[in-house]
Amino acid sequence: MHARRWHDFNVYLALGVVVLLGFGLMLVWSTTVGQQAESYHMFINHLKFLAVGLVGLVALTIFDYHNFRPLAKPIYLFALLLLALVTTLGTVRDGARTELFGFQPSEPAKLMLIIALASWWSARAEQRQANSWVTLGGSLALAGVPLVMVLLQPDLGTAMVMGCIWLAMAWSAGMRWFHLLALVVVAIPVGLFGWQHVLKTYQQARLVAFNYTQEQVDHIPDPESKKYVQSVLYQTGHAVIAIGHGGLWGQGLNNGSQSQRNFLPVNYTDFVFATAGEELGFVGSVALLACECFVLWQGVNVASKARDVQGRLLATGVVGMMLTHIVENVGMNLKMLPMTGIPLPFISFGGSFTITALCCIGLLESVAMRRRNLVF
Repeated sequence: MHARRWHDFNVYLALGVVVLLGFGLMLVWSTTVGQQAESYHMFINHLKFLAVGLVGLVALTIFDYHNFRPLAKPIYLFALLLLALVTTLGTVRDGARTELFGFQPSEPAKLMLIIALASWWSARAEQRQANSWVTLGGSLALAGVPLVMVLLQPDLGTAMVMGCIWLAMAWSAGMRWFHLLALVVVAIPVGLFGWQHVLKTYQQARLVAFNYTQEQVDHIPDPESKKYVQSVLYQTGHAVIAIGHGGLWGQGLNNGSQSQRNFLPVNYTDFVFATAGEELGFVGSVALLACECFVLWQGVNVASKARDVQGRLLATGVVGMMLTHIVENVGMNLKMLPMTGIPLPFISFGGSFTITALCCIGLLESVAMRRRNLVF
């Protein structure tokens, strides 16, 4: 790669990610080590995940994203192979078969889906067919196959993220209003059918549990559904309590009454934002979200200045994925959205997603550094 490419390296994007990783390290330290100084292994693992992710970031930054076009098909097929393996050979955890030897294939599958969709739409755009029904149908098929495979695990949260990735990229590719109208007309009956005949009773209950009152819980006839609703309300309830306890400035790292006394479950992954609210307070939480928004803004900036359709779509897909994660995770912590187990980018503990998120930043930098042709 020519040295002049580095002149277009997005320093602001990189700095925003570094600040977020600093927030993440503080919170993962507090929640995994905290007041138990002998428990270092999870924090050390997090550092290892960050190291691998940073290597991926640098590698994808150097890699010319245009070379993904001929590789898109094998990358997509490899993603499907991983999802098929986890569906058949994966480990069951929390009622879902999502892990394969401690690794979650659905996380890198999101990035692979972005690459496949960007290659498909950019190729069709070169043929002046970007807005045709065939192009739209092909993109739906590309996104639909891994989405259904993830639903079979079942992992509704990741499936939702994949759907939002497709929607963001379809919008960026120039989807017309009548395309969207047709999709809504089809999606409503399909969604109702899935709700009534595909989702089990306890899965339905879990999706709407965040909005239940205690009186509604008491009148749930199915014992299994009632158990899941009570579990969701317990977790989201303590998340809201933790955020409220933080006040303006927070109780300080390692001093959260909810997060440090095991009242707040999975406080280093799903509910890490509640930990931030309790230990860093309103000011710290707003600062964290401001950094997340800054990174998203830089991603939009990369997309708007991309040299071609493929670069724009790659950046849009990454921004769509990150935005969905942020909105769902924070909404879940505030008891405003269903509990789906979606991690917070660059903050939550977790190997597969941490590595994938950093690789996505590398993809953004690859697009940013190649936004113009070099003239010698």
